[in-house]
Amino acid sequence: MTFTPLAFGYALALAIGLPVLAFRSGLRDEHVAQVSTARSAVYFSAAVSIVVLSAVTFGISAWQAIPPSAVGWRVDEAAPAFAWAVGVAAAGLGAVWLVVRAGQAVKLPESRLSFVLMPRSGAEKRAFLLVAAAGALGEEYLYRGFMFHAFTAELGGPWIALALTSVSFGVAHGYQKTIGMVRAALLGALLAVPVIWTGSLFPSIVAHFWINAAVGLGGWKRLFPDLAAAEARSVSSDPWDRQGGT
Repeated sequence: MTFTPLAFGYALALAIGLPVLAFRSGLRDEHVAQVSTARSAVYFSAAVSIVVLSAVTFGISAWQAIPPSAVGWRVDEAAPAFAWAVGVAAAGLGAVWLVVRAGQAVKLPESRLSFVLMPRSGAEKRAFLLVAAAGALGEEYLYRGFMFHAFTAELGGPWIALALTSVSFGVAHGYQKTIGMVRAALLGALLAVPVIWTGSLFPSIVAHFWINAAVGLGGWKRLFPDLAAAEARSVSSDPWDRQGGT
């Protein structure tokens, strides 16, 4: 399908604008203290931003008469789609682990802000799962849906689209420092593979959610082992904690 000039221009604006917006309005390491006391509020703000931007994109897509199926909103066969989701989620978690280990080997620092954003309490974990679901739906629609299909149609094929959307996705995670951007770009490329082969967004949406959930519900301790160990020592050394306070 050929995208209209307006739709293609909007896709380009997203690819450039989302990383710029992330850098200009995103949280910085100096905000760590505030974030640690308001994680659920940060999650809510992120979810609202994703939902609003996705709604705008959906409106433009409808205005330009782009069928939902043309940007991946379809499932031809459920079983292969689920198999793709399982495979990409496993590959994504493996890729995350490899990037973390590579970063440690070359002494690339992890973002302390990313560590602090991980949920601790039960309420925070539930809020995190909600924003993970919103992120999986919204980011996949924006990157592997609208942008990917616009670039595929107008720039000569899916591999160029994969490269452009993955770089944009990685740079949009700039608050996670260099290693975080590399990790996000690699995940973006992996999440584009089932879209290329099946034409459906759903394997990528499900895999994206599983990866986020696995990291948020405990996997972050593997991503940030030194920071997690330091936090554990800090908690265990608290006098009130040692006396059994809650």
